[in-house]
Amino acid sequence: MDAIDRRLIELLKADGRTPLKRLAAEVGLARSTVQERIKKLEENGVIRRFTIDVTEPDASLVEAYLWIRTQSVTCASVAPRIAKLPGVLQCRSIAGDQDLVVHARSETHEHLAELRSEIAAIDGIASVETHLVLKDWA
Repeated sequence: MDAIDRRLIELLKADGRTPLKRLAAEVGLARSTVQERIKKLEENGVIRRFTIDVTEPDASLVEAYLWIRTQSVTCASVAPRIAKLPGVLQCRSIAGDQDLVVHARSETHEHLAELRSEIAAIDGIASVETHLVLKDWA
């Protein structure tokens, strides 16, 4: 990854819908070259997805952080599977007593409990602690 790739990522982080033509003008490359670079960044897992950032999530949604401890497996072997589960917004490897933290959002407490059970059933997951978000200050 070079300076141009980093600039493209910076531009896309600011607005994931920026047209290729504008990205190309910003970095001084042809549109097709920028498209190829973005495709490679996706293929290499640098860009995982394009998404939107909603200012105020629906107040009726249940939001939580799940602190996960693994046993006899690496985070890299279970995290991709967890990240693909419905309701998972982020799955990150962390340092400390826990191994992973999952940011999740669901429509009901029951759906959150199902997600928690699904994660706990994955081979190598030793424990899952659920922490509900009460208020968002940001």
